[in-house]
Amino acid sequence: MASDIDLDALLFEMAAASVRMLALSFGDKAARIARQTSGRFLFEVRIDGDPQFQRIAAIRYTTGTTGLLALSKDGLAVMSFTANSELASFIDPLENWDSLPLREKAHNEVQGHIDLLVAALRNAGCVPYH
Repeated sequence: MASDIDLDALLFEMAAASVRMLALSFGDKAARIARQTSGRFLFEVRIDGDPQFQRIAAIRYTTGTTGLLALSKDGLAVMSFTANSELASFIDPLENWDSLPLREKAHNEVQGHIDLLVAALRNAGCVPYH
C-alpha cells in the first residue's frame, strides 16, 4: 500500500510539472492533472487575504493521497505538494462545500476552512511561511 501512495504522489508531481507552463487557467491545470493521473478533482477555491497565494485546488487518489496545487499571489507560479490522511479534516469541509449547489455555496462561509488548510500546510512544512 505504501508503494501505491508513493506512486500516486510521484504521478501527481510529474503531472503538475508538465502543466505548470501551459497557457491554461489555474482551474484547468488542476482538472487536467486530475484527468491525467486518474484522480478525483475535489475543489478549487480562492484564498482571501493570504500574502503568498490566491487560489488552492485539491485532487484525491484512491490510496488516500491528496495532491494540492497553490497559485501564487502574482498568478505566475504554481506550487504542488501532496498530503495523506493527516490533512483530511482540513480538506473534507472544502470538498463538501464544493459539492453544494451554487445557491447554497453563496450562503455558506468557507474562508475560515481555507485559512485553516493553508495554516495546516504551513505547519506541516509543505508551504513556506512568507
